[in-house]
Amino acid sequence: MDSPQRLALSGLVILGGGTGQRLGGASKPDLVVRGRRALEWALASEPGIPHVCVVPETVTVPSDVIRVMEEPPRSGPAAGFIAGVQALLKVLPEDTESCWIGLVPVDAPLATLTFPLLLEAVEDSISQGHRVDGVLAYAAGHRQNLIGVFSLDAVRNFTVSQWVNRSMRTLLKELDTIDVEVPESWVADIDTPSDLLRAQLAENSDDCEQTQEG
Repeated sequence: MDSPQRLALSGLVILGGGTGQRLGGASKPDLVVRGRRALEWALASEPGIPHVCVVPETVTVPSDVIRVMEEPPRSGPAAGFIAGVQALLKVLPEDTESCWIGLVPVDAPLATLTFPLLLEAVEDSISQGHRVDGVLAYAAGHRQNLIGVFSLDAVRNFTVSQWVNRSMRTLLKELDTIDVEVPESWVADIDTPSDLLRAQLAENSDDCEQTQEG
C-alpha cells in the first residue's frame, strides 16, 4: 500500500537581505559561505519548485529562477514578499489547489532546513480540521517573521502597494498563523563580519550541503 503523499511547497520567495551596511555594503546574496554563495544555500529546496528571488538587479541567479523587485525598490520585506507572491501567481497553474509557498531571507543560509517541520505542522493542523494561513519558524524565544510557509490563497489578494514600508510583523497580523520550534542554528542570519565567520564554521552547513546534493 502506497504511503500518503506528503505536502510539498509549490514556490519559494527569497528576500535579498537589505543593504548589508554592517558588512561594509556587501551584497548579501553574493556572500560566500563555505564555498557557496548565500543565494545558493537559500536555493537548497525540493527540485522543480518555481523560485522567486527578490534581489538587487546586479545579482546573478540560475536560469530557472524568477528575479523580481518590489516597487519602489527597498520598500521593505513585506512588500518584497508580496512582489514574490505576485510573480509566483503568474507561473503556477490557475487550478492548483492548496498551494503552499516558502519564505526565507537570503542571509539565513540554513533556513530552508526548517521547511519539513513547518509543513508537518500544516499537515497536523489540516488533519485536526483547523484552518491555518501560515506557519513560522520559532527559535531562541523569537518568532522568525521572514522564515515560514504560507497558503497561497491566504496571500494572493495582497498587493505590493499596500505593504510598502510596512513590516512583515504587521502583515502577519492579517493571517491565521502558528509557530513551530526549530533549532536556533537553522535560522541564524548574517548581519555582521562575526556572523559571517560563525556561518563559515557552522557544523549544520554540512546538513544543508547534503540537502542540495540530494
